[in-house]
Amino acid sequence: MSARKRRGDLDRAAVFEAILGDLGQAAPEAQAGTGEGGIRLDDIVFPERQPRQFMDPVALAALTASVREHGVLEPVLVRRVDAGYELIAGERRARAAREAGLSHVPAIVLELDDREALEISIMENLQREDLNAVEETEAVLQLLELSLELDRGGALALLNECVQEGRGRAPQTRFSADQKGVAMGLFERLGRFTPASFLANRVPILGFPDELLEAVRQGRLDFTKAQALARVDDPVDRRRLLEEAARERLSLSQIRRRITEARADRKVDRRLDDEVLDRLHAARRLLQRRSLVRLPEERLRRVGSLLDELLELLEEA
Repeated sequence: MSARKRRGDLDRAAVFEAILGDLGQAAPEAQAGTGEGGIRLDDIVFPERQPRQFMDPVALAALTASVREHGVLEPVLVRRVDAGYELIAGERRARAAREAGLSHVPAIVLELDDREALEISIMENLQREDLNAVEETEAVLQLLELSLELDRGGALALLNECVQEGRGRAPQTRFSADQKGVAMGLFERLGRFTPASFLANRVPILGFPDELLEAVRQGRLDFTKAQALARVDDPVDRRRLLEEAARERLSLSQIRRRITEARADRKVDRRLDDEVLDRLHAARRLLQRRSLVRLPEERLRRVGSLLDELLELLEEA
């Protein structure tokens, strides 16, 4: 059923409060479309900005089967909007409930503004173990941007200053000590990485080629394997190795071995190409009428025979 919600009652509320502060006062229990069955699914709208961009269809099907048998055990988080209720956290549960044919879902109604709603949505997703590395990285950056009221470039510049100061470099003056304290505190509470490791190992993933980002989002490829493949410059080799890694479930060491082999093959190909071109240029210089007429008849017939053979080979190719 829908419920009034204050601090301290919500699962993971301590985590939310540590990062975001007060969750806000709960709205009075909804009147229309609620009751013992909860909030009507038809009254729930999904937000435009959603930290989770990909849902594993297999996992969603399993959750749907569980919901069909046991119902939705954990309430979703929503807030009131003109269209009804906007979902804050629990998109997979809401979608599974719809797929299972339920008409209502248990919900907690919170009074939140746009920023608070997005912060809680991001934080809730960061607690999920199945959030992939791309979405997790985006979520952390969004949380930084909201907490510090900075754009993406500003948030990254602030993190870089924190890292440089942590290494004993002269402090910068672009950002205040309070802003840096907020950023450092956020990373401490998340407990997953430091600003230095986040900048070095996570932020670069957002610059990977699209096919690698999509593979990580879909769960086809671990981000450490994507890191290795991102270093392959040739797009043809990179796409081929990506498909092999996903299809054959290659380990990271196997991927690195195939990358080394692909680079060696490329070097051989480039060398062969150069050799063929050199021979072609030399042959074109020699295949001049004035050069050919000087050849003895036996050699001229041999040249003709070789040219016939070359033409056959090229036509077969």
